[in-house]
Amino acid sequence: MNQIGRSFGTYFFDNVFLTPAEIDAGVVVPGAEFSFELWHSFTSPRQLVGITQTGSYGIELNGAKSGSLASFESFDYKVSLNQAFGLVDYLASFDFGTGALHGFNLTAAMALVMPERIDWSTQPEMTIQYLTEVIESFDCTEQRIALRDTPRMSLSYLYSMTDEQQYRFDNKLATSSGSMIVPLWPLQCQLARAVQPGSASIVLETINPHVGASDTLLISEGDESEVVSIDSVNGMTVILKNMAKKTFSTSAVVIPARIAYPSDESNSTSILRGFDQHSITFDLDEAQIHKPTPVDDFEYLNARPIFPFHPDWSNDITTKYSRLRETHDPLIGVRSRYDRIKGSVKILSQTFRFFSEQERQRFEDFAELINGAQGEFYAAGPGQAFELSEDIIGPTYKFKIKSSGYINFTNSNSLAPMVAIKLYNGTTFYRTILNATGNADGTETITTKELTNNLDVSDIETVVPLYLARFESDEFRYIFDTSEVSTITKNIRQLLHADTAIDTESAITI
Repeated sequence: MNQIGRSFGTYFFDNVFLTPAEIDAGVVVPGAEFSFELWHSFTSPRQLVGITQTGSYGIELNGAKSGSLASFESFDYKVSLNQAFGLVDYLASFDFGTGALHGFNLTAAMALVMPERIDWSTQPEMTIQYLTEVIESFDCTEQRIALRDTPRMSLSYLYSMTDEQQYRFDNKLATSSGSMIVPLWPLQCQLARAVQPGSASIVLETINPHVGASDTLLISEGDESEVVSIDSVNGMTVILKNMAKKTFSTSAVVIPARIAYPSDESNSTSILRGFDQHSITFDLDEAQIHKPTPVDDFEYLNARPIFPFHPDWSNDITTKYSRLRETHDPLIGVRSRYDRIKGSVKILSQTFRFFSEQERQRFEDFAELINGAQGEFYAAGPGQAFELSEDIIGPTYKFKIKSSGYINFTNSNSLAPMVAIKLYNGTTFYRTILNATGNADGTETITTKELTNNLDVSDIETVVPLYLARFESDEFRYIFDTSEVSTITKNIRQLLHADTAIDTESAITI
């Protein structure tokens, strides 16, 4: 009782409103801009006496600073952040002469830009890691679970610095402790049109998916660089949120940039008194990571993708045969072995070389679609499975092959349960092997699940073993020779206990 009643009008009329009154921007880049609106609900125009700003180093406020402001009319304000790095705690207090100040507060952490060019004499590396847990049973069956929704990414660079660059770079690393804006130098693109101060867009000669998935780009030419924020991407044209401030010719490169943190330790080697080399690994901020959406254009068999990439034969392809056994060696020295599986698990070590960023991105898409090392796929072995000894006449489930040892098919899980038959005309079709028997003349007869009709031996280029497989590890380390040429070495593990039934509707047949 005896309390003053309050209504909507008590708060609404004769008041000043800021929308929003507070912004917590998190990690931001130099040149970032934030907007807010001011309006008042007095019944007559009010005089803005002035604005008091605190924490305004490197910050510019654009909007009406004083004067008469009409009632119920919105006035736009924009805060531009231009400081190099550090914490931002900005407060703008609006004084209308009523004895009260109305404040707008912006807090953020400014990331330190790393525009320095890397030394390509040491190949930069980009690592993508999925956290996959492997649960393996006694008989070699396994289950894999990807524990991370977003893969972890890291970049390893070498910087070479001379003269004044040397101590500036050294002091920069020694004093920095927060987040950084790190360009993905191997994924750079070339400008197709010069950039002038005031340009609202940039046009590229080529574009890769990482540029399209970025919020921030770095434009670099010689010692000049500028960080720009992306509003949208339309074909080869990148629309900027804010206009460019510097001039760049068509010799400039455009690099997607990410928020990252330097690893706990980095190394510096002083070759001469005026020449240093810094090896730094940057871990990309997982909370703000941007990866392009994978494109699924792969061929599938039995709901599993077929691994379409061919290894680089300039590097040896190695096969490890892992025999799973239990060994008992008692004190008397007699050793006994128990085979947990029949045969051995094949682990293929292959190096893949990509001659364009599009090829590398397709490999990255494949790994993304199967969650790193979790998903299963069909992979061709490095050699041949067998050779046909005679033509196939008429529709049949059987065909004769030269002696290849496939008569042990039912006695071992190691032989490929499927084969890919590749013809010289570019056609490929797949066959599931049910069993194999030996013939008196030394040949073998293969029985397949699918029907084959009229096939000449002279038309066959090769018969490749097709294994059901997984990647051995969930780390994908790309090593870049140039911005176009890159390599990756992966181990592919054969799966022994799995359903390899083929969906014949999805196979290419003749």
